Amino acid sequence: MSNLNTNVGKKIKRMIADSFHATMKLVTGEEVLAEITPSEENGTEFFVALNPIVVNEQVQLDHKKGIAMAGLVPKKWMMYASDDMSIIYKNHVVSISEMDKFGVEFYNKALIAAKCSSPIKKKVDSSDNVGYVGKIESSREQLEQIYDESPDITDESL
Repeated sequence: MSNLNTNVGKKIKRMIADSFHATMKLVTGEEVLAEITPSEENGTEFFVALNPIVVNEQVQLDHKKGIAMAGLVPKKWMMYASDDMSIIYKNHVVSISEMDKFGVEFYNKALIAAKCSSPIKKKVDSSDNVGYVGKIESSREQLEQIYDESPDITDESL
């Protein structure tokens, strides 16, 4: 069992090492900004998106001054989701591009604004909902424990 925990811990560390900030254009036309971790399970490729947000441009016309003012309004991608993680299947992605350091800085600031403007969410007790395997919080705690107990992976060991 210890070997299994070690392998899972190594896989989690590798996933964290593979994550990056990106902008994704989806087949729906949405452009989503998030911290992305590519993954694959049972032959299905997908992206785990942490804290996904969308940014809309709002334009206001000032007829008196004869000018147009534009501003960017960030909001959470899935405003009523009970978790900050989403799975996006690879076949739903048209294009993906890693953000540069300025994009990451903008994302981090926009994420704060998006979370502040998010509606208040009520927790959904998963035992009342058919189809849930477990509670996200308990799974997250177990994964964090495995991660904390696993040995560090160096670049040489990869």
